[in-house]
Order: sequence, then structure tokens, then C-alpha cells
Amino acid sequence: MRYLPVSFDTRNKNVLVLGGGLLSLSRIKILLKTEFKVYVISDTFVDEIYELQKEYTDKLFIKEENLNSDFIFFAYDYVLIATNDFMLNNSLEKRAQKSNILYERCDILSNSTLLMNRILEKGGLAIGITTDKLNPTISDIIYEDIEKLFNTYDAEKIQLLNKIRTELVRKNSPNIDGIMRKLYDTKEINLETYLNNLKSMHSYVEEMPLEKINSEETKTETAEQPLSTTDETKEDEGNLKEDK
Repeated sequence: MRYLPVSFDTRNKNVLVLGGGLLSLSRIKILLKTEFKVYVISDTFVDEIYELQKEYTDKLFIKEENLNSDFIFFAYDYVLIATNDFMLNNSLEKRAQKSNILYERCDILSNSTLLMNRILEKGGLAIGITTDKLNPTISDIIYEDIEKLFNTYDAEKIQLLNKIRTELVRKNSPNIDGIMRKLYDTKEINLETYLNNLKSMHSYVEEMPLEKINSEETKTETAEQPLSTTDETKEDEGNLKEDK
């Protein structure tokens, strides 16, 4: 495996797209789902790119300019080479390599230093699919199959489980992975009740069944506080008076 799928932090980052055709359009649509500021340079643009620019005025910026082999790269964090001119793409790729800038050539795999995955996202859960641009028809079929499976997951449930795991970590709970698997598989447990009761506990009790933490009784039991020093003093004073 040459390319390792990783997550790229797009916050406060700038990406340059060279080309204004359908090839660049598909990438621009993905980029607009991120926090990138997207700059697109081309001599012509398909109409849909103009429409996107009107919709995303604060993050999509287009400039009409004739691109040539002498194009100079400025301080961008990522460059997508996506013109419709194969030879021009060759020249732009060489300049990107000399500039030591992260780039992807979109017409062929070539020696791109970064590849943009196809993304499936739902409720904070994202899946990136890398196909190395081989056999796009088969890639589409696999993508559609994964999308069908992905849509069966309950985003709200996953978010609740994430919060529960955070609370378990805070309480130094043992066997967190085992607890999470059981919670995921169990339909009888109300996850919101479980989370609220877990927050009210002073510490996680390993022997306590998940169903017990999920019960309403747990709120009362875990809310009981030990006697404070003041309360203990008052109790001792009362005992002394009785002895007298």
C-alpha cells in the first residue's frame, strides 16, 4: 500500500484547484464540506462552479486566468491539478514537485503526494475510501454498497456512545471496550438514562451490571453523599449530651 489513508486537518488551510471543468468540479464539491478556503484558477469554468461560488461566497474564490507551464505556486497547503490539458498537467506537476508542495494530479495517478478520498459522512462519523483511481466503475459499485451499509447506522446512538465512553474514561473504568460493545449490542438499555446515571456516580463499579446503572434507582443510590465533617461533629455532640 503506497498511500496511507489519513485525516487531514483543514482548519485555517488554503487549497488551490487548477482547472475549471467537470474534473475539478467533483473535487470542489468535496472540499466545500471541509474547513478549507478553496481558490480555483482557470481560463474557463463550468456553470455549476459559478453557482457554487454564489452559494459559498466566504470560502470559494474563483479567478479567470490563463494557466501555463510557468505558473508560480504561492503559499497554499494543498494543490489539485485538474485542467483538461494533459501536457499542461505534466508541467504543473513538475513545478509542484520542485516547490515541495502537497499536491494531487486528478487526471492520472502519477506521483501525487496526497490523494483525496471519497467520503461518506453521517453524524460525525466519516469514512474515506481510496481506490487509487483504478477501474472507476467497480469503485462506484463498491462505494454504493458501503453507502447502503453506512446508512443503516444510527448516528444519534453513536454520538451517545461516544459521550458514554468519555465518561467511562474519566472514571478510570476497566474493560471499556467490553462495556461499549455490550451497550452497542443491547437494545434494552436506554443510553440517555445510562449516561445520566453514569455521570452521577462517584466512580464506576465494575461489578455493577449495565442494567443496574440504567435503572432509575441508581440516581437515588449514587446521589447519597457521605456525612461531612460538620455533620459528624454535630452527631458526636448529640451523643455527648445523651451520655450526660
